[in-house]
Amino acid sequence: MKNLLIYVSIIFLGGIVLLSCSEDKLDESIPLNPVLTPFKAVTAKDGPNIVNAKISDKDRTIVFEFFNLKNLKEVKVNLSVSKRATLLAPTDTVLTLDLTEPFEISVNNLYDDIIYTVSASIPEYIVVDKSKFKANNLANDTPVGGSPMTCLWDGRFMTVPETYATINYENYWTTSSFTFDIGTRYDGSYYDLKQFKVHLYWAYTHTCPQKYELWGYMSPGEPPASGNWADWTKLADIDNSSSTLADFAEGDNVHFEKEGSPSVRYLRIICRKNWRSTAPLTNISICELSLWAWNK
Repeated sequence: MKNLLIYVSIIFLGGIVLLSCSEDKLDESIPLNPVLTPFKAVTAKDGPNIVNAKISDKDRTIVFEFFNLKNLKEVKVNLSVSKRATLLAPTDTVLTLDLTEPFEISVNNLYDDIIYTVSASIPEYIVVDKSKFKANNLANDTPVGGSPMTCLWDGRFMTVPETYATINYENYWTTSSFTFDIGTRYDGSYYDLKQFKVHLYWAYTHTCPQKYELWGYMSPGEPPASGNWADWTKLADIDNSSSTLADFAEGDNVHFEKEGSPSVRYLRIICRKNWRSTAPLTNISICELSLWAWNK
């Protein structure tokens, strides 16, 4: 009898549980967690290159920095969206955007519709790519010695006088003038010069140039092989006669204002006077050239 009562009680309680389950209908749905990174990547064309935007999921921003583009009116952008996220507006993943102003992208992260703001910037000026530099001496350029001209754009220069071993004693030497080609931008346009820097070899002595000039070929195409100076335009006079050893690390610099800056590909240097007190007075020795260009 006791066992029978226990059995009946179990059946009764089971019925209550089943009834309760039937009435309340157990919630078997899986809770949805929001997608923390709706965008896997956002890229854009920067001239010949593809650049990745910096994405902040905390601030909900997508930020580009371009170095080859000259304006932001038609930027080609590609969106890589996480599988669990849904792109709302725009709906295409391949876009051409006007990023002169911030642009908003709406996406659903399974929890809510959220907005990411896309913005972009172009630096006011860029470093001219030295990998495109090459010698272009003309008929009236002068005999050379020392290292080949390529040492002028190998990235090695002294910041402390007389530390020649740090650059393997390499310097370009000539008796007066030389010509070189800095190449073009990715689209074939010329660089608009902002700054021209000469890193010196001798520290204001010997064949270190003291008074010299920077010239540019301002016509389209290649300069005539004759090297006739009448075809060239003097861009700057350089004079370091008042410099001291404290100025050596900075080198000799020429600066050009943005408006009216020379748009140029071929450049020449001619030495009028070095630091020697006796002949030869136009020999020149330098170890590195660097240039910057305006983005315009």
